[in-house]
Amino acid sequence: MTLGGVCPDDIVLADVKGWRFYAIVVARRERELEVEPIDRRVTYRRVKAREVLGIWRKSRARAVRNVETIKRAA
Repeated sequence: MTLGGVCPDDIVLADVKGWRFYAIVVARRERELEVEPIDRRVTYRRVKAREVLGIWRKSRARAVRNVETIKRAA
C-alpha cells in the first residue's frame, strides 16, 4: 500500500509476521511508519508499507472548521 497520504494520528491496520493489529501513526519515514500499537501486547513499533492493510484517516476537515470558527470569533 502507498503511504503518501498517511499522516501522524492516522490509524492503520498492520500485519507483521502474522500478527494483525491496529496502531496509531507517530511518524512517517521513507518506506515505513513509526507506530504506537493500540494493543499493549504488541511490541512492533515500525511497519513497512507492504505490511499495512488499511488506513483510517483522522478527520482534518473538522479541525480546519474549528480554526476558522475561532478566527471569526476573534
